[in-house]
Amino acid sequence: MPETTSADTCRSPRTIVVKVGSNTLTDDRGALNRRYIASLADQIADLMGEGVRVVLVTSAAIAAGLEVLGWRERPTDINSLQAAASIGQAALLDAYAAEFGRRGIPVGQILLTRYDLEHEKSYANARNAFERLLALGALPLVNENDATAVDEIRYGDNDTLAALVGKMISAERVIFLTDVDGVYDANPASNASAQRYDRLDHVDEELLAAAPAGEAGSAIGSGGMRTKVQAAAMLLESGIETVICDGRRGNIVRDCLGGSVPGTVFCQADAEGGERS
Repeated sequence: MPETTSADTCRSPRTIVVKVGSNTLTDDRGALNRRYIASLADQIADLMGEGVRVVLVTSAAIAAGLEVLGWRERPTDINSLQAAASIGQAALLDAYAAEFGRRGIPVGQILLTRYDLEHEKSYANARNAFERLLALGALPLVNENDATAVDEIRYGDNDTLAALVGKMISAERVIFLTDVDGVYDANPASNASAQRYDRLDHVDEELLAAAPAGEAGSAIGSGGMRTKVQAAAMLLESGIETVICDGRRGNIVRDCLGGSVPGTVFCQADAEGGERS
């Protein structure tokens, strides 16, 4: 099992990816929490005003579509899910565009599938789109293209997608805003003695086995702690730091860039076995 150290972060990033999950973005009824979106926009806008380049990977398209359609239960057939995702993408974009627009920041939507990131030409086109949006001072808003993707070209969770986007734009840190406050040595939902890791420098099978597949909150999300830990392992290989934290805690995005992070930080150790400065 990896050993934990203090929660101080390893460096001050200038390019980050923020991924926010469905459970964090929705309220108890499963509807979009627009007050939360406004708070998130405040935090990101402040950082962008200081020169930090931010990409936002957002879940909750299907949840937003269910809200618009007035459906109380998530459908099981693929066509209805794709329709809900299509309608929800528009609702999500409208919500983000309205909040960031009030802060003078344009939003550019980028919908991706596995095909886009596994073929050289489409990968280059996506990377160029990100770079141009960032150069323009816009916020790239990313989601999987659930409306058209089939199983063969889907990732199925935005945690993996966020990691791949982080690698694509050479981010220094990827921040996962979720409904739990970090990674534990056991499932805290069922084990009261579970202890949180403040910092990890590698991922092993024991850590993955301890990470529950589902979120601690509602069943809206498609990922879980395991997919986030797997994403962190992928990012560690590329020298990119990862933070997994409680997305609804105060000014969390800025806290994740400061000297002490209220969550779990994945950061490579240096050749001497200590933390990278």
